[in-house]
Amino acid sequence: MLQLQIYIYILCSVEERNMAVMLRRLIKLVSFGLCFLPLKARTETTIALVAPKAGSYQQQGLELAKGVQQGIDEINNDGGLLGEKITLLTIDDQCNDSIAVSTAQMLTILKEYNIKLIIGPYCANSFDKVADIYAKAQLFQIIPITVNYTQAKTVKKGLVKMLGYTNQQAKDFFDYYNATMAGSQIALVSNASDEESTEEVRAVSEEFRKHGKSIVLKSYTYDMTAKDYNKLAENILADGNAAVFILGTPKNIRKMAYALKDKDENITLFVNKYTAGEEFFQYMDGLAEGIYFMALRGKDDNPEFAETLVNLRLKGFDTEGLSLYGYSAVNLWKNLVTAAKSFNYNKVSTQANKGVKTEFGNQMFHNGAPDTSESYAIFRYENGELKKVY
Repeated sequence: MLQLQIYIYILCSVEERNMAVMLRRLIKLVSFGLCFLPLKARTETTIALVAPKAGSYQQQGLELAKGVQQGIDEINNDGGLLGEKITLLTIDDQCNDSIAVSTAQMLTILKEYNIKLIIGPYCANSFDKVADIYAKAQLFQIIPITVNYTQAKTVKKGLVKMLGYTNQQAKDFFDYYNATMAGSQIALVSNASDEESTEEVRAVSEEFRKHGKSIVLKSYTYDMTAKDYNKLAENILADGNAAVFILGTPKNIRKMAYALKDKDENITLFVNKYTAGEEFFQYMDGLAEGIYFMALRGKDDNPEFAETLVNLRLKGFDTEGLSLYGYSAVNLWKNLVTAAKSFNYNKVSTQANKGVKTEFGNQMFHNGAPDTSESYAIFRYENGELKKVY
């Protein structure tokens, strides 16, 4: 296992533009690395998690991995799944288009690993190509987070978008705005080179347009001031914006929030809790007071889900961040396999369409999407705690 991970890391650290050359080298390295695997590992069923291990989204990747491992540990401690132990293989596709595709191609040839589930990828890079590779190889795929509009259009037999779509965040943001600050001017700040944030800007803009309130929105990108966050903050404040929804990478969000709060402590700021990351609070150095955080609601009013949270906390498992959704992805697959009485790709895919009982309640996945998208709650940071306000 270690030998293979070393080879994967080396390969993914090299800039390769010729995909064919990259894949040929990868096959040779993986084939050689498998020679060092113990025989037992070749008889186990593997879950592959594709998530960041470094870079801007490292924290999110670590949270997902923690949750996935917790789910696997529970399965193994209970005797396995259909009599088989489950192992975890974590791959970092570096949120890079070419590496995302080569990662998917690599996972389809690791026959000795007996991979039955792909969780991820976290980033949307080359999503349609990646999903197509997994579908053709009959590798069941679960996306453990909400997906954007581009990802939503991708429909494959064995692809499940566990939580629904990110435009739900736009809807919940508008509903809160309309209920508490209707008429106020809102700034949307995004990274023009970041697909996730530009998709969310489009979703928010569309939501306001549908309600005839486009006039209150004003969009900004970090490129407008060559990523001079202080200058951009001055422009946003000078334009009379009462509130700012900050999007982009974790680094973008931290720097923009600090620049705005440093110039006006009373400015109302909204950020996505998961994208902002745990480092956000340390970076803000006391300026996080009063900031609003959007986070998946988690069906905390659902008795079944509440029971899951209590059981996890009793085991000492931290349910904050994305770890809960990594855990839920494993549980969803476990329930599908159990109901189908098989790891078979076609049988598990059919079971997803029929529906399955999960800690979120009974769910069906039409074209890989749940009946309803997971909604978002809004929290306000006050006196060192996040307090739910919506």
